[in-house]
Amino acid sequence: MIRTFLYSLSISLAGLLTQAAQAQVKPAGDTSIKKTAVDTSAPKPAQRPATAAPLKAAPLKKAVDTSGHKTAQRPPATPVPAKKPDSIYYVPGGLRLGIDISRFALHFFQPYRTDVAVQADARINKKLYGAFELGYNRTSHSDTSYTYKGSGAYATVGVDYDFLKKKDPSEKNMVYGGIHYGFARNTYEVPAFNIHNKYWQSVTPGSFPKTNMTAHWIELTFGMRVEALPNFFLGWAVREKIMLSNNAAEGFDPIVIPGFGSGSKSSQFDLTYTVSYYLPLYKLKIRESREPKKKKD
Repeated sequence: MIRTFLYSLSISLAGLLTQAAQAQVKPAGDTSIKKTAVDTSAPKPAQRPATAAPLKAAPLKKAVDTSGHKTAQRPPATPVPAKKPDSIYYVPGGLRLGIDISRFALHFFQPYRTDVAVQADARINKKLYGAFELGYNRTSHSDTSYTYKGSGAYATVGVDYDFLKKKDPSEKNMVYGGIHYGFARNTYEVPAFNIHNKYWQSVTPGSFPKTNMTAHWIELTFGMRVEALPNFFLGWAVREKIMLSNNAAEGFDPIVIPGFGSGSKSSQFDLTYTVSYYLPLYKLKIRESREPKKKKD
């Protein structure tokens, strides 16, 4: 019985080994998967019958950014405003003539001098005025010590700037400041003088001959002119006069330099008061821009 079992087991093992050997041997022929050839040429469009309705083009669709980022948009262009035309208007221009009445009051305080001064101004543009002045001085003094005589004329010319803001362009009132140049020519002499010596109880007479001189100075002015009656103006001004040069004889200064004041000083303060009349002679064309001024950063 044991023999019979061993015999059967040997037959079974032989069969299993035979099947395993057959499974490891490849069958004849190519068993790999082959790809089917694909036609890559562009397909021909299908022909439509002649009676078919024409095809409508599909509306173009805007590309949508699906990345999640916002697309930068350009700000709308700012419209450029049209340039406004300049404003043009006319202001009265003319010659204002006046007389300085403060010179008459000066004679009351300094009787030895007589002064006469006339002033004029003419409008140049909206704010600037040309200013002129002509004058004459005569100085005469006599006492027990000396006798002095002098006379001469002067002229000043300059510009005044009107600081007054006017609602009405035709208004002629003004508050102004200016700078003027002055020139004077003077002749003076001392016909006789006496030098008293108290110690010796003596008197020494003498004289200075007639001398001609010229002087140059500048004036800084500030004042106002107000129309009291139609075309009649009252005005006042303060002036600081600064001497530039003069050729007076050394040691023999004039008592008065016409238009300037004391001949022994290098600067002089002065006050004037004028009455004047306005002559409307012309008109000035004023052009102003309507464009707003740009603000500085």
